Amino acid sequence: MPSEDRRIIFKMDETYKAIYALCVQREIRKPPPGSIANIKEDVGDKNKVTLRIENMLENTNMGVDYTRDFIAAALMLYCRSLSIPISKKASKSVEFNADNVVLRLRID
Repeated sequence: MPSEDRRIIFKMDETYKAIYALCVQREIRKPPPGSIANIKEDVGDKNKVTLRIENMLENTNMGVDYTRDFIAAALMLYCRSLSIPISKKASKSVEFNADNVVLRLRID
């Protein structure tokens, strides 16, 4: 049986917008204003990641912790807002690169 492996690539500013939108929807604390400078995965807990958010206007640099599941949910919400189809059957995962975030969808 054929399988599908799809990757949807998000720029850092799109990732920030997605996280912000999910925080607003769930009525939880929003990330500080700024842009994502980098994302670091926690060595001890693979599900935890830290986003380094820089605000050039205020000259601040702050780390904010999220789970991979939260980021995946934020990216899926962002896809829905842009009418990008996502299969409910697909297993979803998030990968981090220096310049972007990848939502990976696999159907076996």
